[in-house]
Amino acid sequence: MTKLILLLWLIFLPFPVITTPLYAKETPSHSSNENIKKEKASTSSKAGFCSNQVLARPIDHGFTWTLASRLGQLLTMAEEEYGERNKDWTILGTEFNNDKQPRNWHPTYSNDSEKNKNIIIQLTPEAAQSKKEAVFQLSHEIFHALMPTGGKQKATFFEEGLATYFSIQATRKAGIDIETDYIGSGKYRRAYGLVLALYGVHPNASKTITAFRKIGVHPSSLSKNQLKLIFPKLDDTIAGELAKKF
Repeated sequence: MTKLILLLWLIFLPFPVITTPLYAKETPSHSSNENIKKEKASTSSKAGFCSNQVLARPIDHGFTWTLASRLGQLLTMAEEEYGERNKDWTILGTEFNNDKQPRNWHPTYSNDSEKNKNIIIQLTPEAAQSKKEAVFQLSHEIFHALMPTGGKQKATFFEEGLATYFSIQATRKAGIDIETDYIGSGKYRRAYGLVLALYGVHPNASKTITAFRKIGVHPSSLSKNQLKLIFPKLDDTIAGELAKKF
């Protein structure tokens, strides 16, 4: 309760830099195979797996976008929208896995747990062949990387909905056309819709999220009643759904 009182006080303090939600349009995370197939032909490289996502090509004033440079771009967007990431953790980079699920994983290199706060963002093989899918997956996982728990806390619909919301908005801001139907999973669509409803009644929700993250409150730790206290215009049913484990 002490944290929530401090949070409510922080919300009404002037912030030096607060961005509005990246886009207020209706849009959503984890995509449909049909959309990926449509884009492969235009984004795949003749180099095969070493494609546009990892092979930098020289252009005027620099190089083409790769996952490394996108990581920096999308992390900057995420921090501008939702506050600084937890810098106790080190983001080591990206890699491709051999299954159908993008994720953050946490490799360990030491017997000292404090030295094992590492994050590698894994993307699926589809992301190696599609710029849209790569940015879409990467931005979703970057949102989670702002506040990692090392797998110790299961995400709620609130956290997954925010990650999905951010992945769509960030992909658009990166200049890539993407629509709501790109979300492949009904569960992610549901989470996205709940967060969209939140932004509908609290357009400055990003400012509030930045405030409670600043005092160490994790989105997935919030109960229905706490969400209602922080976002008083939020419908009771939606607050309850947001607080459920994903």
